[in-house]
Amino acid sequence: MKVPFFNYPARYAEDHETIKNIVYQIGTSDDFILKENVLELEEKIRNYTGAKHAIATSNGTSALTIILRAMGVGPGVDVLTPAFSFISTASTIVLLGGRPIFVDVDPLTGMMDPCDLEAKITPQSKVIIPTHLFSVMADMSAIYNIAKKNHLLVLEDSAVSLGARMNGKMAGMLGDVGLYSFFPAKPLGGIGDGAIIVTNNDELGKMCWMLRNHGQDGINRFVHHHLGYNHRMDETVAAYLVHKLSRYDQLLARRSKIGSDYNEAFKDLYPQIQVVNETAYDRVYYTYVLQVENRDNFRQFLHEKGIETQIYYPLALPLQPAFSFLKHQEGDFPVAEGIAKRSIAIPLYAEMPDEHIEYVVQSVLQFVSVVNAHV
Repeated sequence: MKVPFFNYPARYAEDHETIKNIVYQIGTSDDFILKENVLELEEKIRNYTGAKHAIATSNGTSALTIILRAMGVGPGVDVLTPAFSFISTASTIVLLGGRPIFVDVDPLTGMMDPCDLEAKITPQSKVIIPTHLFSVMADMSAIYNIAKKNHLLVLEDSAVSLGARMNGKMAGMLGDVGLYSFFPAKPLGGIGDGAIIVTNNDELGKMCWMLRNHGQDGINRFVHHHLGYNHRMDETVAAYLVHKLSRYDQLLARRSKIGSDYNEAFKDLYPQIQVVNETAYDRVYYTYVLQVENRDNFRQFLHEKGIETQIYYPLALPLQPAFSFLKHQEGDFPVAEGIAKRSIAIPLYAEMPDEHIEYVVQSVLQFVSVVNAHV
C-alpha cells in the first residue's frame, strides 16, 4: 500500500470544476488583486474569528513581516521567539534589523517554555512570538501574562491553527495580533500562497492594512504614508478560500477524528514513541508529529511499508546555518535540539481514507513491537 503525506490530488478532487471556474472568471475579468473576493474573505474571517480587523496578505511570512514592522521592530529591538519552529518566526526579525532572542521549548509539546521566556527577556525586548505548531498550542495564558507584566507585545503565530480555541477564544485572538496561513498544505489550504492578519487593535490593524499595499491609505491612490510592501492577496486565492471556508468545520472535524484515533492508538508507546494527548483546548490537527527514539530507523521502516513521512524540523533554529552569526552552540537549547532529533510527522489530511489510517496505525505499532522484541 502507498500512503502519501500531502496527497494534493485527493485533497482538491472535490473542487476540480470550482477551481477551473474561479481561474477562468478572474482571469478574464479586470479584477486580479485586492478586490471583491479579498474583501469577502476578510469579512468572513472577521465573522469566523470575532476579530475586529482582518487583513489578507500574500503569505504567512509576509504577514509576520508586516506585523513586526507595525509593532516597531527594527535595529536595536529584541524579539523573543521559539528555538523550535519554522524559520520565518526568526528570519523576519533579522530581515527587519531586529535580534531574535531564542527561547527553549517544553519537552513534550515543543511549544515556547514560559519559564525560559521570562528568563530571556532583555531591556531591548519589545515583542514575543509564541508559535502554535502541528496540532499543539503554546501556553498563551502564561505567555500573555508575562508579556503584560513586562510591557511587551504578543504576536501570536497561529498560522496553522485557524479554528483552534483556548479559554473560549479563537487561536490568533489570544495575543495582540495573530495570523493564519493558507499555504496549500494548511488545514484551510488555498490554490496558491496566502495568509490573513487578525487583531482587535485599531492602531495595529490600520498600520498592517497600509503596509500590505505600499503604505497607501486606500483613499488617495499613489499617496504613500509609509514605506510599505507589495504583500497583497490575489483574487483567485481569495475566491477559492471563500468557497472552501463554507465546509471548513467539516474538514476540521475529520482531521480531529484522525488525530484522536492516532492519539488513542499511540498513547501507551512511551518511551519509544511520544505523542501529545492534550485536551485542555480545542485542537486543530494540521500535521501529526511524533517524537520517536531511533527516528531514522522508524522513518526507514515506514518507507519500506510505503508510508511517506516528513521531518518537522531537522535543526533547532539557533543552529541553522543562516543564524550562525548569532554564535549559538550545540547544547544552548537542549530541549529544542533534542526534539529536532526525534520529531517526525505521519500522514493526516481530511480526505485520508480509513484504510490508510488503519495501515499507518498498524505499521507504527509493528515498529514498536519489533523494537521491544530486541530490547
